[in-house]
Amino acid sequence: MRIGVARLWHEANSFSVCETRLEQFQAREWVRGEEARELYRGTSTELGGALAWAEQRENVELVFSRCASAAPAGPVDQALLDRLTQEIVEDASLDGIDGLYLSLHGACIGTTDLDPEQTLVKALRQRFPDLPIAASFDMHACIASELADMLNAATIYRTYPHVDMAETAQAALDMLARMVEEELKPRVILRRIGRILPSFNMRTDGPGPMRDIEAKAQILAPDAAAAPFPAAYPYASFAYADVPVADAGVLATCLDEAEGSALADEVAAFMLSQQARFQPDLPSAYEALAACPWASGERVAFLEPSDNPLSGGIGDTPGMFAAALEADLPEGSVFAFFCDPDLVTKAHEAGTGATLEVSLGGRLDDRFGEPLRCMAKVLCVTDGRFRNEDAMERGMPVDLGPTALIGVNGLRVIITTGCQSPNDTAYFRLHGIDIDTVPVLLAKAKNHFRAAFGSRFDVIQSCETLGPAMADVSQLPFRNVPRERFNLKEQRET
Repeated sequence: MRIGVARLWHEANSFSVCETRLEQFQAREWVRGEEARELYRGTSTELGGALAWAEQRENVELVFSRCASAAPAGPVDQALLDRLTQEIVEDASLDGIDGLYLSLHGACIGTTDLDPEQTLVKALRQRFPDLPIAASFDMHACIASELADMLNAATIYRTYPHVDMAETAQAALDMLARMVEEELKPRVILRRIGRILPSFNMRTDGPGPMRDIEAKAQILAPDAAAAPFPAAYPYASFAYADVPVADAGVLATCLDEAEGSALADEVAAFMLSQQARFQPDLPSAYEALAACPWASGERVAFLEPSDNPLSGGIGDTPGMFAAALEADLPEGSVFAFFCDPDLVTKAHEAGTGATLEVSLGGRLDDRFGEPLRCMAKVLCVTDGRFRNEDAMERGMPVDLGPTALIGVNGLRVIITTGCQSPNDTAYFRLHGIDIDTVPVLLAKAKNHFRAAFGSRFDVIQSCETLGPAMADVSQLPFRNVPRERFNLKEQRET
């Protein structure tokens, strides 16, 4: 059984000023063939899971076409997307495959094409009109009905933080193998709920609405490799994608259309009944820091999700840092991070121990606050390279570009060249920081932060500041998404 594999994984924030280009993909994932096997083997990722799945089967060969992933940011350069699509669709190595597995995010946006994943699948379907095609998606996908109609099977992450990437791929491959072995032709049914569910209250590692929704879906259609049909996978959509198909819903893979429709309807109705539980209510950064929770000896992490890179943040908004400068933080506290390649270069040139006059934040986009001028001491510089150690994407190499650690008013501040969330222990160790001794951490991060640090801090508090991924979406200039999709109201379960 020869199964083709391709990947396009990118989440685009329509309000980010940072366009995503080839260099961002090359810094994360831009591989094919044997290079892909070497990169993904042993990792807690979709394609790491695919390799582990194939190695347990004697009759499977995976054929890797282009596999590309970049950290979330602004829309992707259209010429690059066109090149990637053509490369996969015309890949001669896919000749004669028995099935195709696609690792997709679901919230990729091009600078002109608002649904490049549908464009890719449509072109593949034209080349392979009768081939079984299965795809996996992120929980924060924006999925068009036309895309669902072209697939034979679909899976979606069930956990948030997303620690089940490998398992999500393996579930899709289980379906694909059954299709090939038994000549089955399942279909994917999409049901939308007319709402976009904010991700602030979406964690599944504790009590919450998304955990209840996932439990409901699996009660109705339990995951099973031996009998994978029917299957129901809810998704929440991406709140910062200004595209017409931004809408939460459920994908149901089924052999019987009536059964699949009933399953999708029931899960979608339950999702709609839970919508009010997703409404965020965050204190401002000033309010959260004014409470001084560290005064009683508790170790505290303050998160700034409005500028979280994994939501398309730009690593540049000054709101949390401004509040930190006015707070009486304990010695040893850390701010992670600002993305400022020019400042990193200056720090490297000046060397450890040098004093610099710096401007922090507001470099790329001053809509969210003006730059903050201060004096800083260079504490260390690094090459920005490490390998993830914690649960999310364990084993994957990370390249931040050159970085620097500077001291500002007693606060240690990480400055990077690349814009990536500080979600792994190794990120801090790279800068000589023992995260388990940090009394207060201020991080441009969100729920994924908890996969590594949920048990390391006594208090984790998300705060609202101005930024491209703020909780109050009314301040963002949407043009393609009806505002009523953000209005979450109480409804009884149907």
